[in-house]
Amino acid sequence: MNTLILPLCVWLAAGLSCACAAPATITANSFSGQFVARELEPETPDPALKGVRTPIAGGWAFVLTPRPLAEATNTDEITLQPAVLVVSCERLKALFLAQLGLADHWRGWVDLRINPALAPERGPQLTAVQDPGGWNYEMELPKRVPADILQEALVQTLLLELVNRNATNRCAEIPTWLIDGFSAHLKAFNLPTFMLQPGVQQVGTMRLEGSTPARDLLRRQSPLSFQQLCWPQPGDMSGDGLALYRVCSQLFFEGLLQFPDGRACLNRMLAILPEHLNWQTSFLLAFHPHFDQLLDVEKWWALTSVTVSRTDPAPSWNAEQSRKMIQSALDVPVSVHLGAAQLPVDARYTLQEAIAQWPSLDSTVAVERAIAALQPLPARSAREWSLVATLYLKTLEYYLNGVRQAARPQPLGKNTPSTLGHLKADTIKQLDMLDQQRAALQAQFPPRAPRLGAAQNPAPVPGR
Repeated sequence: MNTLILPLCVWLAAGLSCACAAPATITANSFSGQFVARELEPETPDPALKGVRTPIAGGWAFVLTPRPLAEATNTDEITLQPAVLVVSCERLKALFLAQLGLADHWRGWVDLRINPALAPERGPQLTAVQDPGGWNYEMELPKRVPADILQEALVQTLLLELVNRNATNRCAEIPTWLIDGFSAHLKAFNLPTFMLQPGVQQVGTMRLEGSTPARDLLRRQSPLSFQQLCWPQPGDMSGDGLALYRVCSQLFFEGLLQFPDGRACLNRMLAILPEHLNWQTSFLLAFHPHFDQLLDVEKWWALTSVTVSRTDPAPSWNAEQSRKMIQSALDVPVSVHLGAAQLPVDARYTLQEAIAQWPSLDSTVAVERAIAALQPLPARSAREWSLVATLYLKTLEYYLNGVRQAARPQPLGKNTPSTLGHLKADTIKQLDMLDQQRAALQAQFPPRAPRLGAAQNPAPVPGR
C-alpha cells in the first residue's frame, strides 16, 4: 500500500504544481449576452494585492484586499479587464441606440479578446465573420488602449452589427466620418462615466464637453472639406490631423441630425447600406429631401463649417434686439389695396397665411425671403433666442426642399398634390408651435422699460 501511496502523492503534487502554473482564461458575459470578453492570464495572484489570513469554517482562507481606488488622471489610456469591459460595452450601446431611437434587437454577438502580448500601438483589430446564422464579430485588443480608440472601435462594431443584419454575402461599408463623428458626439454630450477604468473613480465635478471644444479648434484651424471627410489621407488619421478630422466629423454628423427628419434619414441610410457598393449612394437616397447630389452636400458643409468657425463667438444683439430681428425675418410684407381710389397700405402677413392661402410660387418666394433673413440670426442672436431662430430656419428649409421635390416630374401613380398638402399642413403646425414657444420666451424675458434720467423724472410737487 505504501508503495502505491508515494507515487500517487508525487503525481498529485506534480499535477497541483502544473495547475498553478497553467494559464487560465478569464471570461465575462454582458447582461444582454451580446458581448463576451476573454483574457488569457496565469493563475497567479496580483502581487499588488495583499492577502489577509482569515479563519473560516473548517480551515483558513486568504481574503485579497484590492488596491485603493486612484483618482482619475489626465491619461486617456484604459487597462482592460473582461468584467469591466463588457459593462462599458453595454453602456455605450445604450447611448448608441438612444441616439438613433432604436430598441435593442441585436443579432450578431461580439467576442472581445484581450491579448496582453499584442503591441498597444496596433490598437483594436476588428474582424467580421459570416456564418450560416448571420454576421458575428471578433475584436482582439491590447491590454492597454486609449479610451478614444476603444470607443471608436466599439462604435464601428455597433454600426456594423446594425447594418449587417440585412446584409447577405458582403460586409457593408461604413464611412469613416460616421464612425468618428458618432463616437465624438457620444463622448461630447454624455458624462464621462460610460467608459469605465478598472480601479479608478471619478473625483471632482464632471461636465459635458458639448460642441464648444470642437468650435474652439475650428476657430484656430481651417475646417476640412467634404471631400477630405469622405476620403481622409494618412495625415488626417494621426496627430493633430486626427484631432481636426474628429472635430469636423462630429460637427458634420451633428449638422445632419439637426434637420427636422435628420435621425430618420440617418436610420434610412443605415438600413439601405448593404444594398449598395458605396455609402455615397445610400447617403443621397436617404437624405434626398435635403441633397440632390454630392455637390449640394459639399455646399451645405462649407456654409455650416464657416458658421461654426466664425472668429467672434459673442452674440451681436441682446435679447430684445434678437426678438425683433426674428420677428422681422418671419413677417411677410405685403401691399393691400383697399380701393381703386386709395393708395396701397403696407401690411404684414404670417408665413402660415402665405403657405396656406397663396399660390405655390408666391408662397415659395416668401419662404425663401424668410430663410435668407434667418440664416445669420443663430450666430448673432442672444443665447435664448439663437435656438428659436435655428428651429424656424430648419423648419422652413425642410418645407422648401419638399416643395422643390414635389415640383419635379413624379413617377406614375405618385400623388403629388396630396404629398404637398400634407407638407403644408405639417409645416403650418410646426410654425404654430414655434410661435407659441416664441411667445412664451418673450413673456419670460420681457423687454425692460428704459430708465428715466434726472431731467426726465421731475421731482414731485410739494403738497401732492
